[in-house]
Amino acid sequence: MFKILKVCVAGLLISFLGALPLGSLNITAFDISATQSINNALLFAFAAIFVELAYVRLTLWGNQKVKLEGKWIYIAFPLAFFLLLYLAFSSLTTALHFNDVTPTKSVLPKITSPILLGLLLSALNPLQIPFWLTWNKVLESKKILEDNTVSFIGYMFGIGAGTLIGLLVFIYAGKLIVDNYTQYAQISNLILGLLYLGFSFYLLFLLYKKHHQLKIQ
Repeated sequence: MFKILKVCVAGLLISFLGALPLGSLNITAFDISATQSINNALLFAFAAIFVELAYVRLTLWGNQKVKLEGKWIYIAFPLAFFLLLYLAFSSLTTALHFNDVTPTKSVLPKITSPILLGLLLSALNPLQIPFWLTWNKVLESKKILEDNTVSFIGYMFGIGAGTLIGLLVFIYAGKLIVDNYTQYAQISNLILGLLYLGFSFYLLFLLYKKHHQLKIQ
């Protein structure tokens, strides 16, 4: 029982601390809470956590069996780049046309479903795989994470709880900080657009860096 609790707490702390630095998931959760509702933000969070846990289970299956990290980089990075570019464009065009009397319909409309957005942003987060592969190995080396179903369930439960608590910080901050949506919306779309744009080019830089390292090797 103590071992299960230990691996659960380890998963919770790792995922909670990993959810706190600014990223596409937590800023989107903040924005959905501020501009829509807490319920929609929670739907977004649960969708994102569902995908994260699926990836954790995949990493636990074993990198050696599927050569997961190498393949995933060249699939997820380009897809994540284009998704973030899409979100950046839709947010920035909304901000630019916010005060128009007759706003034109954007070529790339926003993804309005919080569940779909949560699934996409989490599924196309290319940093999840190396992050969890590394932590799996660290916890296995310290004999905290064991190669059995009970240990895996406790670990994944802790991860899900930690990510949820981390996202709840942003969800409730969004609701508490933003009182007036009409004053916030244009600034929100502008900030989100710039952040998404920044994240997209950061991923492009990481992909180039990784490809350059592989060429040297």
